[in-house]
Amino acid sequence: MILTEKTAVELTEFIHRQTGYHSIVCDTTGRIIADSSHTRVGNMHAGSKRIMTTDIDTIAITEEDEINSGGAVKVGINLAVKVDGVKIGTFGIGGKLELVTPVAKVASGLLAKMLHDEEMKSTLQTVIGEITESLERAMAAVEQITASSQELAANSQSLANVTVETLEHVKATTNIIGFIQRIANQTKLLGLNASIEAARAGEQGRGFAVVANEVRKLAEESGGSAREINALLSQFKGNIEKVSDGVMQNSTVAEEQARATQDIAGMVEVLNEAGRKLAELAEKL
Repeated sequence: MILTEKTAVELTEFIHRQTGYHSIVCDTTGRIIADSSHTRVGNMHAGSKRIMTTDIDTIAITEEDEINSGGAVKVGINLAVKVDGVKIGTFGIGGKLELVTPVAKVASGLLAKMLHDEEMKSTLQTVIGEITESLERAMAAVEQITASSQELAANSQSLANVTVETLEHVKATTNIIGFIQRIANQTKLLGLNASIEAARAGEQGRGFAVVANEVRKLAEESGGSAREINALLSQFKGNIEKVSDGVMQNSTVAEEQARATQDIAGMVEVLNEAGRKLAELAEKL
């Protein structure tokens, strides 16, 4: 965990406002990074450096020490700031030891907590950013799926319409084939009657008998072809009906999929909104 200047400045300004005592915060090298009196930022502090480079956690300067130093050091106390047992800097405050020592201890603990909260805030913002990014990608994917599902539903409906039209054409063709079948039957009957009349006519009707026989054969061939075509059309109609049923089912599934995807999109948007609110909350921490 790193001791930031922003947090250090906030703490020294707060302590000065609440107590009237000036204080400083130093980093791991002993350099002053915050000073409520705004006169020593950037300077090296010998006591802080000693704390950071030895096992000492506290250096207290008494009034006697100040007098003996000729004013080189001021009465007050410097404490190590620790997080999880690791020194990350120092906090120093000037004033009579009996008055400022409790303040220094509270401030040192408060600084550690502020840094912990800052780290938690940073971690939370990072996680929220990752969640938001993932939700945005999910939203884009859902929108793409929704568009594809809607297109599939539209195509299925178009195919269903074409299938219905094809069935109607098959029915119309079947009616035509039935009409041809009836004509063939009537032609066959006409040829049979003509053969009978030719037989009655004897030798004079022989030529007519040949024509009547050919008419009857043509009628039989036409009738056979009509029956074959009708059988093929019946089979084709059955296949078309199966395709039609499948298309209808696909159309229904596609529509349901499109609705489900839209519901998912709504859920993702709700989560996205929650992520934005969490981000706003993290900024206020």
